Amino acid sequence: MAIDPVRGEVDEHGEPPLDLPLSIERSAIRRVTAEQVEIERSAVGAAAFSRGTIRQSQAGVLIGRSVAVDQVRVGILASPVVRGDVHTLLDLRSAVAIGFGMVLGKVVVSLVRSAARKLLP
Repeated sequence: MAIDPVRGEVDEHGEPPLDLPLSIERSAIRRVTAEQVEIERSAVGAAAFSRGTIRQSQAGVLIGRSVAVDQVRVGILASPVVRGDVHTLLDLRSAVAIGFGMVLGKVVVSLVRSAARKLLP
């Protein structure tokens, strides 16, 4: 397992500060929270960061401002900027489309019901 902050600094709890770039390689991680992350050939349960690079990895949930990926599989991806080859079950675009479809479907069903009530005695 290789989790290496670029600088060897740690806080009072023995953990690296959140603003240091974090490099993870060939590891299984439950949760990662950092400002900058670089993950390679790893499995991550949940990751939250501002900028991240992820290569040949799997993740349950990725949340970030800017994500660069290469051959990554993700369950849920929440990021406005995504570059690279990623396969997701649910991302922001899909979530918006699903939500819009549900609202539109509700409107159509309510219009059909109201029309049916007016036409049928």
